[in-house]
Amino acid sequence: MIQLETTTFPFSISFKRNSIILMTIHLDSDSQPVLESNDSSLAAKFPRFTLDLKLVNDHWLLTTSPTDSPVEIKIQLTGHWYGHGELINQQFPLNKIMLHSSSLHTFDNGPTGLSGKLNPAWFSSNGTLIIADAFDEIGINQPPKEYPEYKWSFSAENRGPFSNRPFLDETKNGDGLFTFKGKELNLKFYFTDNVVEAYKKQVDYFGHAKSIPPESLFQKPTWTTWARYKTEINQQVVLDFANEIIQHDYPYNILEIDDRWQVYYGDLDFDPKRFPNPKEMIDELHEKGFKVTTWVIPFLDTQSHAFQEGKDNNWLVKNKNDEPYLVEWWQGKGGLLDVTNPSAIDWFFRRLNQLQVKTGCDGFKFDAGEACFLPSDAVTYQKIYPNQYTQRYVETVAKHYGLTEVRAGWKNQHAPIFFRQWDKTTSWGLDNGLHSVLTGILALGLAGYPFILPDMIGGNEYDEKATAELMIRWTQLNALLPAMQFSLAPWDYGEECQEICKRYANLHFELSEKILSIASETTQNGLPIIRPIFWLDVNDEIALTCDDEFLLGGDILIAPILKPNTYQRDIYLPKGTWKNYWTSEIYAGAQWLKNYVVPLDALPIFERV
Repeated sequence: MIQLETTTFPFSISFKRNSIILMTIHLDSDSQPVLESNDSSLAAKFPRFTLDLKLVNDHWLLTTSPTDSPVEIKIQLTGHWYGHGELINQQFPLNKIMLHSSSLHTFDNGPTGLSGKLNPAWFSSNGTLIIADAFDEIGINQPPKEYPEYKWSFSAENRGPFSNRPFLDETKNGDGLFTFKGKELNLKFYFTDNVVEAYKKQVDYFGHAKSIPPESLFQKPTWTTWARYKTEINQQVVLDFANEIIQHDYPYNILEIDDRWQVYYGDLDFDPKRFPNPKEMIDELHEKGFKVTTWVIPFLDTQSHAFQEGKDNNWLVKNKNDEPYLVEWWQGKGGLLDVTNPSAIDWFFRRLNQLQVKTGCDGFKFDAGEACFLPSDAVTYQKIYPNQYTQRYVETVAKHYGLTEVRAGWKNQHAPIFFRQWDKTTSWGLDNGLHSVLTGILALGLAGYPFILPDMIGGNEYDEKATAELMIRWTQLNALLPAMQFSLAPWDYGEECQEICKRYANLHFELSEKILSIASETTQNGLPIIRPIFWLDVNDEIALTCDDEFLLGGDILIAPILKPNTYQRDIYLPKGTWKNYWTSEIYAGAQWLKNYVVPLDALPIFERV
C-alpha cells in the first residue's frame, strides 16, 4: 500500500511503502499552494497552474494544467536507475551519467548524448516506474551550470567528445534528480515490488513484438560493405568481397550493399557506371548462398528525378514557403520524405518493390529517420511532433519488410524487426566503443527492444584503425548476442585473428537455436533476449550495477573481455549453481571468481544448473 506525504512550502510529495520513501517530487515555487486531498488524490493550486495527482487503477497520474511558460518538477529516486534508451556514452545504470535538460528527441549523434532509439520511461531498483506521456524536456542527474553544452552538428569541433555526451558523474557532481519541464505535464508512476516487475509493467504499457524477425538473421552473420570500403564500392568490389568471405570459410547470410550504390540519393536505382548489371550481380550472389540488401535513406538529392517527382506531388516535407525543405544530413542537404502522407509512403515503397523486381534484391537497410532531421518549422501533410517522424518511419518499414534493419525507434517496441545500434567507434571504451556495445544492448533491452543488431564488429574505422586484439574481443562479445554483423574482414588482421574470429562466428551459429528459442519466448512474455545479471537476484547490489557481464536468456552468463591487453578478469556469479560451458567445472553462485584467466582465444561462459 502506497502512502502520500506532503509538505506545502517548499512543496513536495513523497510516496512511501512500509515507511520507506520510494520517490519524492519537488516543485520550486514562490507561493504556497492551496491543497485538496484524500487517500487517492491531491490537487495543489498555484497562482499560475494546478497540479493534480490521483490514483488511477494501478498507477498514480500526475498532470499540470496548461501554462504559457514551463512548469518544472524534480523527482528524487532511491536505488539504481534504468530505461531511457540508447546513449552515445552508454553508462549502466543511469546513475552514472549527468544529462543536461533537453528535448527527448531521437538523434543522430545528439549534443547531450541522445541517440536514435529512446523511450520515455525510467525505472528503479526499488520497483518504481515513471512513464512520461507529456513533457518538453528531461534532465537526469544534471551537471553543474559551468559544464559545457554542445550543439548538434556534423562538424566534430562543435559536438564535443563522446565521453562528454552525456557526462560521466565520477565525482558525484550531479543533482541526483530527474527533472521534467513542460507547459503541460502528464506523468504516470507505478510502484512494483522490484526492478524486474517494473520492467514488466513497462512492457504492459508499450507492448511488445508478437513475432520475430526472419530466423536466418539470428543464425549467420550479416556482412556489409560500409566499414571496409565506405563509399568506394562497385559491382566487382561486392563480388570480390563475397568470394573472400567464402574462401575464408566464414558463415554468412546477408551481403549488404551500403552507400554508395545510387547515382543520386533517392532515385533508388543502381549507378550504371559502378554497377553495370546489378541483376546479374545479385543472381551470382544468390547462387553463392547470399541474400542481398541495399542501403536506403529518406533523403533525396535535389538533382534526383525522385526529388522533382516528390516535389510535384507534395510528397516531401515543406518549408513555410511551400517548397521542399532542404534538410542537412551527413552527405549534404536534400529533400525529406513526408512519412505522414500515405501517398508519399506508397510511392516510396512502390519504388523499392520495383527495385526488387528489377534486380532481385531481398530487402533493405533503412538508415536515419531520427527526429533531429525534421526541422522545428517544417510543414508536413499531417501535423506531428518530431519523434512521431521516427515512429511512423519505423512502423511503415516494419509493415513492408521483415528482412530489414532500422537504427531509430520511438515507441516501436511492437515492431518485429532488427534495430541496429548507432555507428560504433573503433575503440574499447563506454564512450561509443566496444564496451558500449554491451551496455547499449542492456539499455535497449530494458527499453523494450529485444531484437538488437550490434553495429559492425571492430567499429567503423572512421578515425582509428582496428587491431587484431580488438577484432577478436569484439567478435567474442558478439558471439552470444542476438545477431552478428561483420564488415571489417578478420583476415586483414592476421592469421590468428581470422581463425579465432571464425571460431566464434561458428559458435554463434551453434548456439542460434538457443537464441531463437529465447527470441520466440519474448514474443509471449516481452522479456529481453539479453538481460542484466540482476535478473536472477533483484536484491543483489553487485548484480544491480554490473555493466561488463550479461545473461543470454535466464541461464547462460557471459563475461567478455572489454579492455585491451587484458588476459584475466574478476567474474561475478549471481546466486545459484553454475557450470563452466567449456570445462563443466561447477561453481557456487553469489561469489566472485577473482583473477579468472582469459587468454586471447577464450570467452568465459557459464550455464546455470
